[in-house]
Amino acid sequence: MNKLDYCILCNSTDNGNLYPGIVKCNNCGHIFADLELSDEQFKELYGNDYFHGKEYSNYKQDKNVLQKNFIFRLNILKKYTSFFNRNLLEIGSAYGFFLELANKYYLKGKGIDITEEGCNYAKNKLKLDVTCQDFLKWNIKSVKYDIVCMWDTIEHLKRPDLFIKKINKVLKKDGLFALTTGDISSKIAKLRGKKWRLIHPPTHVHYFSRKTLINLLTKNDFEVVYVGYPGFYRSLDNVFYNIFVLRLKLEFLYKFFKKIFIFKINFYLNTYDIMYLIAKKRN
Repeated sequence: MNKLDYCILCNSTDNGNLYPGIVKCNNCGHIFADLELSDEQFKELYGNDYFHGKEYSNYKQDKNVLQKNFIFRLNILKKYTSFFNRNLLEIGSAYGFFLELANKYYLKGKGIDITEEGCNYAKNKLKLDVTCQDFLKWNIKSVKYDIVCMWDTIEHLKRPDLFIKKINKVLKKDGLFALTTGDISSKIAKLRGKKWRLIHPPTHVHYFSRKTLINLLTKNDFEVVYVGYPGFYRSLDNVFYNIFVLRLKLEFLYKFFKKIFIFKINFYLNTYDIMYLIAKKRN
């Protein structure tokens, strides 16, 4: 990844430091990481250890919790389109937990991701239609989709503007694009500042506000038809892992609590800093 020294929203090069390693466009306000990674280094970030140690305690173990959140997203999406006989593309499909549900909702699901271990699990274990490749390099040929989804993915992308441009091209007329990501203009993000839990380059590269994300979608011929702030089910195990291992570097405390707590417990929490948008293709 070449160093991004201009804003993907307005092309301005007038950027100023916001937090260590994070810059803000002085023209439109978009916020992004000030970093430089090769394509190979970027791909290495999302190996098996990302899902089992670096970002999550155990992604596969949290399947039931993750699918609770996916059910909510599907139910919202269903209000804007019929699911019967519709084909759906998920970009950033990981281990296929969303696609597995989508197929049960009568959607014809297709996934794409750069994580080899996740793609293999989705294909071999869950028998899903998944391609392991960079979406921007994927030759889609003549296939068109009714729905494209990106769940908690856009913040990880080097060039989300190019992804959205291509998504518009692969959608059918009146097709829908649904996505979730953190809102850096939310109250908790402003209160926490550089300590906001979603600020952690190099895996999170772009930090959207409601305004900047809508601007990016509008610029690429989408009309936003829904904006919401959903809560999430979270496993107690992953919450404790994030606090004591990833943040505080106190692994012994995580192991201690794991002995006395039933970590299969999950709970619902809404901090109103995750936004869910659905946008309709204009042309």
